Amino acid sequence: MNWYRENREEWKQIIEAVALEEHRNVQMVEKDTLQSMFLLELSKSKLPFVFKGGTSLSKAYNLIDRFSEDIDLSAERKLSEAERKKVKSEICKIADKLGLELINSDDIKSRQSYNKYIFEYDSLFSDIPFEIIVETNFFQAVYPIERREVLSFVGRFCQERNIRFPIPFEAAIVQMNVQSLERTFIDKIFAICDYRLQNMQERDSRHLYDIAKMLPNIKINDDLKVLVDQVRKDRMLSRNNPSAQPENNIPKMLKEIIDSRFYESDYNNLTRKLLYEDVSYDEAINNGIALITKLDIFEYRKTI
Repeated sequence: MNWYRENREEWKQIIEAVALEEHRNVQMVEKDTLQSMFLLELSKSKLPFVFKGGTSLSKAYNLIDRFSEDIDLSAERKLSEAERKKVKSEICKIADKLGLELINSDDIKSRQSYNKYIFEYDSLFSDIPFEIIVETNFFQAVYPIERREVLSFVGRFCQERNIRFPIPFEAAIVQMNVQSLERTFIDKIFAICDYRLQNMQERDSRHLYDIAKMLPNIKINDDLKVLVDQVRKDRMLSRNNPSAQPENNIPKMLKEIIDSRFYESDYNNLTRKLLYEDVSYDEAINNGIALITKLDIFEYRKTI
């Protein structure tokens, strides 16, 4: 069973029209449509899923204009053993409903805090199957969360133009719990510092673009400082988050990242190819982490 089922020709025409009008690749609009269908089913689950990450910045906040293939999920509280076991069956049940095939079943362990599900789906625009990735990460509780409208490209296109959708599409607008913009911003600052300490560059420079796009929408105040401290305290508990440790000074690390141009090659060779707007490496730096180095919000304060 394919995700487009009996509406193959209608979906093909709709996606082609939206892609043309919005200057998007048809495969991107198609994948975004399927992501929305997946998120709709997740929103009906009794499990406390929270949508986060780069794709949420596009679909829930409409802030970034780049290709993002992953659905990143966490939970708003610590899951019980029974709930952790249920996560895999719930995700696979949704995939089966949409006609997706899990191609890395042996890698998925029900009790793990982190799993990466790789599904293949039949594309309307290619004889070769495409992939959709769902990542679950339950190492840390997600806070704060917001209830937001999660839109697809197709849904937003029709909403902005007051166009009635020609075929049933319940996932045009999905109501879902989403990690707050402030928390995603904080996580991405720590992430680029973690990757620097671990000498990891590949695919990680995208965070620089995301940070630059988020920063104008972030209120720099005492509430943000408190949230930074809370997040840092949580991240200290994980060996995968070395930059959160007290001995590491985030502003100094950001300056070193800027001075060494650590992410420049990856940004120019990969991230810029994912963007649907022209944002250079220097623009991303100057409108993002360069401004953060002048602030004290990421200074370590043992206050909690």
